[in-house]
Amino acid sequence: MRSDWHGSLKRCALAAVATSVAGCGSSHPLMPMEVGRATTYIARFGFDSRIEPIRVARRLSVAGEDGYELSGPLGVSRLAWQGGVLYADQAANAWFSPSLPMLAEDEKPRSWHGRLVSMGRVQPASAKLVHKKTKVDIGSRKIDAILATLTLRLPTGTIQLESWYAPGTGLVQQEQRTNGKRLLQLQMVTAPSN
Repeated sequence: MRSDWHGSLKRCALAAVATSVAGCGSSHPLMPMEVGRATTYIARFGFDSRIEPIRVARRLSVAGEDGYELSGPLGVSRLAWQGGVLYADQAANAWFSPSLPMLAEDEKPRSWHGRLVSMGRVQPASAKLVHKKTKVDIGSRKIDAILATLTLRLPTGTIQLESWYAPGTGLVQQEQRTNGKRLLQLQMVTAPSN
């Protein structure tokens, strides 16, 4: 049971990773995107690290809106913009009902109540999304970014995703904490490309 929970938590983090390469068209300032575009990240899980590419595979309907399916070694994610908010209805092996807000153009807080389905298990969940302007270190330089913090509460614990987005690039860094302990850190290695 505990290993299923930790597997779920790692897969939930991928929802935010996927947002780095998604958006409703190539003109969105926080998510310039098109099918075929890929971004590469270094993923650090404790002492282990590996390179993870994420590619926009195709366009499809997500929560009744035009959206994208993204794929990589860790699974498939599905996202779409609706009313200035980027929503995820799938992240690797986790599904959200209704779709989970990941990022808002207006940077206003958002609340969510719904269900998370993972490994055949349905759990009630709630979330809060907040934003702030900041700078983030990427390599040897500091860049302007928006920090989107998503706190997801489940009966079995809390997942916090901190995601730094750079206008014109997308997700450049992310950290996941589960019950206060950092389990995952991602940092962009190569900028999005076709």
